[in-house]
Amino acid sequence: MFKDRLWNNGILAILRGFNKQETYDTVQALIEGGVFMVEVTSDSPNAWHVINTLKSMEPRLVVGAGTVLDTETAREAIEAGADFIFSPVVRPEVIQIAHRYGRMAIPGVMTPTEALLAMECGADIVKLFPAGSLGVKYLKELRGPFPYIPFIPTGGITPENAVAFIEAGAVAVGMGSALIQKDWLKDKNYTEVTRLAKKLGQEISTVVI
Repeated sequence: MFKDRLWNNGILAILRGFNKQETYDTVQALIEGGVFMVEVTSDSPNAWHVINTLKSMEPRLVVGAGTVLDTETAREAIEAGADFIFSPVVRPEVIQIAHRYGRMAIPGVMTPTEALLAMECGADIVKLFPAGSLGVKYLKELRGPFPYIPFIPTGGITPENAVAFIEAGAVAVGMGSALIQKDWLKDKNYTEVTRLAKKLGQEISTVVI
């Protein structure tokens, strides 16, 4: 079910280091812009409380925990209500914990070897990181031998290259500061978050059918 939501929407919003009120206001703005997949990084303030609260905000909202590096953090995130576990690396034991409790596991990879290892370990989706440095062409070439691997490019995704990554075969893109800009948060200008989310969603919808 969560995979289908990623496929259809194409945007995973990454929230790192926001305080509780900023997170709630930002997520409300994202929802109004049509984004219903969000990740709260485990190193954010009160991450588990925030995830638990977000779960009650909107029935369509899917909330995951990010920057999960070990089984203890994964278990705590799941107990807080996280729907998926997002990691910058491949940790087989983290994937196993996620599946034990019926959650999606999305480990991070950079190389072809890591991508294959992630799938062999049971990854539901694979996070390509750092995608901005690797580039759109890298993803396109990586999908040559691995057309069956669902990739979510993350790290360096911007409004200018997001659609290109989708066109290159990504099932979704993970976006942080480029989608939720610091100046907007500082000025509490959440309408801009909604505007950009809606604009990107419309552009991606022309590619993802």
